[in-house]
Amino acid sequence: MNLLIADDENLELKVLEKTIKKFFLNELDIFMASNGKQAAGIVENTDINIALLDIEMPGMNGIELAKLIREKNHNCIVIFITAYDRFEYAIEAMHIKAFDYLLKPWNEEKLTGLISEAISSIKEISSDDGKNENLQDSQKSIIKKYIKENYKRDISAGDVAGILGYSDVYFSKIFKQLFDDTFINYLTNLRIEKAKVLLKDVSFNIKEVGASVGYTDSNYFTKVFKRAVGMSPSEYRGNI
Repeated sequence: MNLLIADDENLELKVLEKTIKKFFLNELDIFMASNGKQAAGIVENTDINIALLDIEMPGMNGIELAKLIREKNHNCIVIFITAYDRFEYAIEAMHIKAFDYLLKPWNEEKLTGLISEAISSIKEISSDDGKNENLQDSQKSIIKKYIKENYKRDISAGDVAGILGYSDVYFSKIFKQLFDDTFINYLTNLRIEKAKVLLKDVSFNIKEVGASVGYTDSNYFTKVFKRAVGMSPSEYRGNI
């Protein structure tokens, strides 16, 4: 886990580093910058998880730096450290969704308590991301399996939504996120690819091919196939 300290007071920088290493030596890799621009360079090349930022710094202040960090990693924990108890700073910190706002001179207990909370929050976010990824993989596997086993039947998005216990609207949204396509397009593309394989076997007539991939109406099958492939099933068979 990476922590950035940005402060233009060298003594403050060293004391912060020493205190954090004392309590979190095995948990955090510490990066230090004595001004905003130097910190920005670190941010560009490193995935920062926790940022302790002085607000008043030359070149780029802490508020501007926090906005840059947010663009790179929206889950980064930002803690402002400043000697200025100004209302506008507190408002800016709120807009950037800072984790907290620490006034100098800070005390060791407050600082280490905040960093401990920040580490716990990051671990929770990582755990949730992993759970969401596993859930999405599971959803995708179930959907693909159902369609593969039932594409020959007259199935709809509502059928699959029912299997998962979702409403039709929510399922359509989830399907788009998982497959970057609509349910009907995905199903149609699968059926057309299966039809192409069957058309190579001349023992099947066009109507039988259509019925084998879920189209009981041969005219509709021909229409869908031509729209997808650019030629009718008969023309496609003649060009194989």
